[in-house]
Amino acid sequence: MRVAELLEDPELRLRPLACRDRLDRPVRQVFVTDLPDPSRYLDGGELVLTGLMWRRGPYDSAPFVAALVAKQVAALGAGEAVLPVPDDLVAACDRYGLPLVAVPRETPLSRLMAIVVRRLDAEAGALGDVPATHAALLERLPADARREFRRRVLGELISYDRRHRGELLATLTEFLACSGSWTVCARRLNLHVNTLRYRIGRIEELTGRDLSSLDDRVDLLLALRAE
Repeated sequence: MRVAELLEDPELRLRPLACRDRLDRPVRQVFVTDLPDPSRYLDGGELVLTGLMWRRGPYDSAPFVAALVAKQVAALGAGEAVLPVPDDLVAACDRYGLPLVAVPRETPLSRLMAIVVRRLDAEAGALGDVPATHAALLERLPADARREFRRRVLGELISYDRRHRGELLATLTEFLACSGSWTVCARRLNLHVNTLRYRIGRIEELTGRDLSSLDDRVDLLLALRAE
C-alpha cells in the first residue's frame, strides 16, 4: 500500500503537509513511536506514526526527521491530539525530503495503525499469505493462544477491575489511544491528571509493564486486541 491511498479515505481526514510528490512511496510496515530517536527499531519502508510527545521545542524536529530519513522510512504521520503539527516539523520534512501527513485528533493513531495493519495484511495475503506486521502475526495465532497471551499480559488488571469495580482497562485503552498524552487522556476521561497518574501507576504494577517503554506499550496494545 501507499500513503496516498490513505489520503483518499475521507473518514481519516489526513492532510499532506510536506513532500506531497513523494506520497506514492510503498509502505511495508507501520510503526508508532514517541521516542526522540526511534531509528534502532526501524528497518525501512515504515509509515511512522507519532503523537509528538518527543518534541520539547523547535530544535528537536530536525534530528528526529534526519534519523527517520537515514533509515529510509516511507513517510511520517503526526498526530494532532494535543496541538497542530508545528511548522518546524513541516520545514524539517521538506528539508530532508520526508513525506509528512497530519493525523487529526478525530482519528486516533491506534485506529490509523489498525487500518494500515489490515491493508498490509490483505496485501500480504494476496502475495502468499505472509504477515507483514506484528499485529498481523498476532492474528495468525490460534484463538486459544491469543487468549492466553491476553491473560498473561492483562490477567491481573482484568481481575483487579472485577474485584474493585475499577476502570483500569478502560483507562489503559484510552491512554494508548491518546499516544500517552496525560493531558488529552485526562480530559477525555474527565479525570484530574493526578488521578490518571495514579491509575497508570496501578496498571504498571499489575501488568509489570512500563508505559514509558515503547516495547511495553506494544505488548499492552496487542493484548488489548487479542480477544
